[in-house]
Amino acid sequence: MKKQFLIGVMALSLAAGAGVAQPPGGGMRGNPEQMMNRQLEMMKERLSLTEDQEKQVKAILTSQMKKQRELMEEGFNEETRDKMMALRQESNGKIKKVLKGDQVEKFDKMQEEMRQRRGPGGPPPPPQN
Repeated sequence: MKKQFLIGVMALSLAAGAGVAQPPGGGMRGNPEQMMNRQLEMMKERLSLTEDQEKQVKAILTSQMKKQRELMEEGFNEETRDKMMALRQESNGKIKKVLKGDQVEKFDKMQEEMRQRRGPGGPPPPPQN
């Protein structure tokens, strides 16, 4: 009985420590740069981005990531969340201007799928393998 209790306490301690030790935006999904690169790779694959489109989209995502970091440095609260959502919408609008023809429809579908997996205002979904 003592052994089971001790194992339970250790498991809880490890789980709590893992949550605290993770960098903001890090966790199981990686750091912001890794997340951005995964998003870019997914878009490249699913939207058949040209090399030029890929460069433009990467610049948009990089700018968004930088602005999100600045917002997070101010501390996370409801206002920050709203600003980040507006920033995401702004970036999505810029990305749509880079896309051509059916890429916009595919992008919208991709965004909707992510919203459904994530839920309103929730964290991003885990990468799909």
